[in-house]
Amino acid sequence: MPRLKILISGGGIAGLTAALALAKFNHRIEVYERAETIEPLGAGIQISPNAFHVLKSLELDEEIIKLSGVPNAIIMMNAIKGTKLTSLPLGFDIQDKYHAPYLVIHRADLHTVLLEKCKLHPDININFSSELIDAAMHRNGVTVLIKSTDVISEHLGDILIGSDGVHSNVRSRVLELDAPKYTGKVAWRGLIAQEHIRSAELMTNTKGWLSPKAHAVTYPIRNGAFLNVVIVTQDNKEKNKKVISNQTLKEQFSHWSEEFTSLLDHEPDWTGWPLYETASPRKMVEGKIALIGDAAHTMLPFAAQGAAQAIEDAHVLAKCLDEDNNLEDALKTFEKIRLPRVRKVIKAARNNGRIYHLSAPFSNMRNLAFKMIPAQRLLQKQDWIYRWRP
Repeated sequence: MPRLKILISGGGIAGLTAALALAKFNHRIEVYERAETIEPLGAGIQISPNAFHVLKSLELDEEIIKLSGVPNAIIMMNAIKGTKLTSLPLGFDIQDKYHAPYLVIHRADLHTVLLEKCKLHPDININFSSELIDAAMHRNGVTVLIKSTDVISEHLGDILIGSDGVHSNVRSRVLELDAPKYTGKVAWRGLIAQEHIRSAELMTNTKGWLSPKAHAVTYPIRNGAFLNVVIVTQDNKEKNKKVISNQTLKEQFSHWSEEFTSLLDHEPDWTGWPLYETASPRKMVEGKIALIGDAAHTMLPFAAQGAAQAIEDAHVLAKCLDEDNNLEDALKTFEKIRLPRVRKVIKAARNNGRIYHLSAPFSNMRNLAFKMIPAQRLLQKQDWIYRWRP
């Protein structure tokens, strides 16, 4: 593939990973980010082996490992009784099986590593306060309209990549695809300082807490300085990010075990993130425009694969462009490779959400299955995700 000028809308994890992957093949990259500065939102994310292999190929592995934790296991809990249902080994077991670790990291730390690497690359230029508001394809490539403060300017590139998240302008305004749907679930996120945590088990493992119509996930981040806590509730009306007090959450979850509810004493405000989903994405490409990450396939976080699939997208896109001199054919190949996989991951995440939120008597059957089925067999269900290699 000849040297291309590639325009990327969105400077999140998907966009920056794509910039680095494409720059490896000597393409010139312009990233347009609507924010004034990149201030990563959210809290912790999980980097499974499939995503780690891509980050390693970009020579980011050593920096990321330094900033990450390695959980010993995923422990599934009965949130109400506070009893253990099963423990799925991670740590050395995952490393030995997939030749890559399973990591937990603060989203800001991963984002910073990507951003600093991009800033050092001579072929990557990041434009802040620059929002893509429209684009048009033609035989010479793609022309985009970029709004920066009160000025609108035109920029020409060979292709456009939409990595601008759930509320993507490239997806909705340019390709006119349906927006992801609100799922009726909200994720409440908070960070609790390590000194408030009494349980060593909490600070060395990922824990999933299951209850009817709600569940939670906890794991340590920033070298054990904080416990990342995500509580998922069902709320059919709330679609806007909001803040809720720890007292309100504690009242809502007063029937959960004391081990969990005691955590709610130490985070004054919890930020709510409405969860969206692209039920079954039908396209990721049109002509010389491609979508990656949440812009292409917003998924529920219940397989811990949102960021991982965006990272996979970036690698596959760069590889397809390198292997085919016809731009549109290369993008179609990318779509053909990625669509079946992301659809399957979306379905898996949705099914996990149903299982996590079961009510009695089905929750009793689920709990019994967790206790009876060997841990390695349960973990094997994730093998098709983790064994993916760049």
